[in-house]
Amino acid sequence: MTEFPRVATDRLPRWLWLWFPPILLLVIIPIKIMAPEFYRSFIDGELGLIELATPVISIIGAIIGFKLMRIASALPSVRIRIWMLLTTLGCVYLAGEELSWGQHLVGWRTPVYLEALNDQEETNLHNISSWFDQKPRLLLEIWVLVGGVVWPLRELIGKSHRAAIGTESYWFWPSIELLPTALLAILIRLPERIKSLFDIAQLPLELRFSEPQEYYFALFLAIYLGSVYKRMKSHNN
Repeated sequence: MTEFPRVATDRLPRWLWLWFPPILLLVIIPIKIMAPEFYRSFIDGELGLIELATPVISIIGAIIGFKLMRIASALPSVRIRIWMLLTTLGCVYLAGEELSWGQHLVGWRTPVYLEALNDQEETNLHNISSWFDQKPRLLLEIWVLVGGVVWPLRELIGKSHRAAIGTESYWFWPSIELLPTALLAILIRLPERIKSLFDIAQLPLELRFSEPQEYYFALFLAIYLGSVYKRMKSHNN
């Protein structure tokens, strides 16, 4: 098939995919260093900045995904439509689980049958089994690494050619716009893993690194769906 070049109307605005992703770290790290009590109360708590930013971004991603599904007939195959639907539902799941499906906001009591199964006695699934938490998280991290870092870098350094418009690959693989968010999502856990690997007692800066990583996972999914939606609208006009 003919390979078409990407044009400006295909792309998301630069501020969104390049400048916006680092903002969270640029906010929380100085606060953690200079005002640890403020950080503990307003940044890292159950209703802190990080915990609320993740579901907000996830909900935005889900809205984009459902808008995308309304014009999904333009996608080249059923497989790609199913993939976009699964990605959209992933945003819904991430938002719901982060908020314990509204419990953190409304404050209802966990049903007794669920309280007995849930490690933290909350109305969610990820504290019940690793099949709802660690395993999906690992699969998502692999997708972010391969699709968001390795694939765009291969294109960037010329090791692979950009897929032609109309092919499944063109719609499936993330574009270069996902690289900044994907890098942050992978690198944010690096200090924690170095600490574990080398049995380091204390890092110079201690965070719950899994929480900002969840934020970047949510941002990755939202930007990915936004990128596909933008391209679809551009090529359908």
